[in-house]
Amino acid sequence: MTAPDVSGGYEAMVRAMCAAADAGDGPAFASYFAETARFRFGNNEPIEGRAAIAKSTEATVDAVWPVRHRVDQVAQLDRQLFCRFTIQATKPDGTELAMPCVTVIELADGLITDYAVHMDISPALR
Repeated sequence: MTAPDVSGGYEAMVRAMCAAADAGDGPAFASYFAETARFRFGNNEPIEGRAAIAKSTEATVDAVWPVRHRVDQVAQLDRQLFCRFTIQATKPDGTELAMPCVTVIELADGLITDYAVHMDISPALR
């Protein structure tokens, strides 16, 4: 697989990834990952491999109410991206949520090799 086009910069890549995740498009989201990439959300066990990341993304979107990623900041330091988001959602009772989230992304040859999400998802579980 060839690396996705990042000619618009890594912030554009992160925005495109978020749009794919928000749409529940697991394969599009996972296309930014190396075949052997690792994805970890909070304290959950890591998910390994592009196919597993795609499947997990679709399963998550099917299991929770719709969310939207607002990209607040993307900073690059060598082979890492540090991304700050606000995850917006509306609970079934109409309550609006705006949850802070930070990801640390490691890159190699233009693909993600490690993706770690640091977020307290508990407000969405109440």
